[in-house]
Amino acid sequence: MILEFSVENFRSFRSMQTFSMIPDEGKQESVEHILEISDKYQALKSAVIYGANASGKSNFMRALQALRNAVLTSADLGPDQRIESYMPYRFNPRTIDAPTVFEIDFLVEKVRYHYHLILLEREVKEELLLFYPEGRESRLFKRKGQTFEFGDYLKGPKTVVSRLTGKNQLFLSKAARNNMEQLESVYRFFAQGFMPIPFLDNWADNYYIDRIAKEMINARQSAKFLENFRLLIKSFDAGIHNFKIEKHDFPLSGKDYEVWMEHDIFDDEGNRAGSSFFSIEEESAGTQKLFVLGGLILRALMNGRVIVIDEFERSLHPLISNYLIQLFHDPNINPKGAQLILATHDTNLLSAAAFRRDQIWIVEKDSTGSSELFSLADVKGILKDAPYEKWYLSGRLGGIPSIQSLDFELNYAADEKE
Repeated sequence: MILEFSVENFRSFRSMQTFSMIPDEGKQESVEHILEISDKYQALKSAVIYGANASGKSNFMRALQALRNAVLTSADLGPDQRIESYMPYRFNPRTIDAPTVFEIDFLVEKVRYHYHLILLEREVKEELLLFYPEGRESRLFKRKGQTFEFGDYLKGPKTVVSRLTGKNQLFLSKAARNNMEQLESVYRFFAQGFMPIPFLDNWADNYYIDRIAKEMINARQSAKFLENFRLLIKSFDAGIHNFKIEKHDFPLSGKDYEVWMEHDIFDDEGNRAGSSFFSIEEESAGTQKLFVLGGLILRALMNGRVIVIDEFERSLHPLISNYLIQLFHDPNINPKGAQLILATHDTNLLSAAAFRRDQIWIVEKDSTGSSELFSLADVKGILKDAPYEKWYLSGRLGGIPSIQSLDFELNYAADEKE
């Protein structure tokens, strides 16, 4: 579960920007949108990010993914190999070679952790992991360059692992790979606890359709997952009653699985005449995305994970989008504390009925191309019953494109001569 995430000098984020899933204590609204983890911690169940095209929404999503990728892949980097998660702000000579900073606060089994990471292109400058047993801050490890310090709580072959950790590798990654049990749960949070999903185009749809299909095949051992997925698909009112999945003996067009959706068929009088299965490739783009999102969201809900989705609205009706969000807000459907973080242009979702003020975030760029991130809870004068969508589209809240009319003439002279 994510509490806060900060990033600095990453793509369009030049200065440190902080995103929070901690509810604003002064905002007494939609209390069902808050997860009560313990007497020490609360977290929001969802958050939505708005902004103009190229404002930095996708870069924020990439920042979360970059931190996750750094943790999951750095142990495999060879000497002097580039750290792919290093993507500095390039519109200022000072920042082109400056460090990128990531910080994240999260909960694992109701214990808070703080992970701090400073990267250069081929070097980890700093790495720090704190945790808060009994609510008190304790250090697990601290690193500056290749100098390591360890707290008393950290057990295992820490000195040996530090010697195995290259300058472009994360100690957290190496420790998890070398069976340091205390850090394995932290590593699993990055591996399984949250899932950044890029915008779903045709390639991504096919990739995730195959992944969901594989999970369905494996889930034959879990009738609950399969039944929940059937119920979710039927609830979308797309005319789908069931589905089946076949595994290819030999992959076709890079796909290992074939997905079939069951629809009713009707006679000339409109009476039901049975049912038939159609390949998912024959379904609309919206239905294909519903299959993918349905599987990803159900997996998050059933396992208490964080799911991060860019361009959430693509090929979805606004009512379906709102329905999927409300699944996370319903305590009966989301008893394990799953979280949804999404970026979208769909202003139909921008209302007090859908989100609290501290759940609504806006990204906008300044004149230098640097992105800034803020929530409606930070904006003075925004009441909980304000018309958020109207104010946003009018420019009152920021984060909208500045569209200027262009005066120009088309030159058809060349065509007229031919």
